[in-house]
Amino acid sequence: IVAEHDPESKFIYMCSNETVNGIELHRLPVFDDVDNTTVPPLVVDASSDFTSKPISWRKSNVGILFACASKNIGHPGITMVIIRKDLLGQANPFTPGFLNYETNILADNVWNTIPTFNVDVIGIMMEWILDQGGIEAMEENSVAKAELMYGLIEDSNGFYGTPIDKSSEHRSRMNVPFCVAGGDEELTNLFLVECWNRGIVGLRTVTPFKQGIYLRASLYHGVSYEETVVLANFMKEFAARHSISKDVGETTMVAENVSSAMEPASPDSSCVDLSIFSSSPTGVDMALTLPKNFKVSSYTKISRDMFAPPALAPASTTLR
Repeated sequence: IVAEHDPESKFIYMCSNETVNGIELHRLPVFDDVDNTTVPPLVVDASSDFTSKPISWRKSNVGILFACASKNIGHPGITMVIIRKDLLGQANPFTPGFLNYETNILADNVWNTIPTFNVDVIGIMMEWILDQGGIEAMEENSVAKAELMYGLIEDSNGFYGTPIDKSSEHRSRMNVPFCVAGGDEELTNLFLVECWNRGIVGLRTVTPFKQGIYLRASLYHGVSYEETVVLANFMKEFAARHSISKDVGETTMVAENVSSAMEPASPDSSCVDLSIFSSSPTGVDMALTLPKNFKVSSYTKISRDMFAPPALAPASTTLR
């Protein structure tokens, strides 16, 4: 970077984790013998890996780091920005107020009406991260989940594949792309249906890019190690039921029990513990209204009243 950057550059932009192809910088570049006047500041999009690993703010010459909340620290609708103080006061005069970092800082981040609920959710997530052991624990967990997935792919005898070679130092811990049987469309679709029936969703999502052969397992903080094990065990089971035989360079896929796999999952299979609620609304089946695999933790700010039937209005009285 030091040798190749344009000396006229005002900043160097990088994305620390590229989600589509599963490429990640596990550490930002470090400039030990370079000061801020020699190398322009880094502007880092850390939307998909923020809080999953340590950051050398000074040694990496980070000027601005931003992250949308929807990956690891909250949900859509808010973006976290960390900016070096010496970069403030240089905004283009046409910059809208809500995008001007100095304007927001001087107004204590309430220059405009902020999404208070989203801010509260981020606060809850930060409490949870600290309770888990902080950034170091988050990184250990991310490494364990990624190793589980990549190890399964490597041990599948070619049934699963990933575009990033094992020798690469940049395999993403957050997003593991993988194909099924070399991208076989029929088996891939069957794989997705069986995943859906088990409550495993989000492996193929709509993106601005074309739909390729690769699915994608996103292992953000909201996905626990135990849930990653569930996916890995299913992938082993699926591979065992669908053999690949090679004959004179041709590959033949053999699928078993396709019809049974297409049966929809029963609502009763939801793992929701409804006993935590005092009651359910009249005539409403809670197992159908709550999402499959819905979980309630100590950080979930939810009250019994949210699922209680509406109170009956008192009987009207006639004034005489």
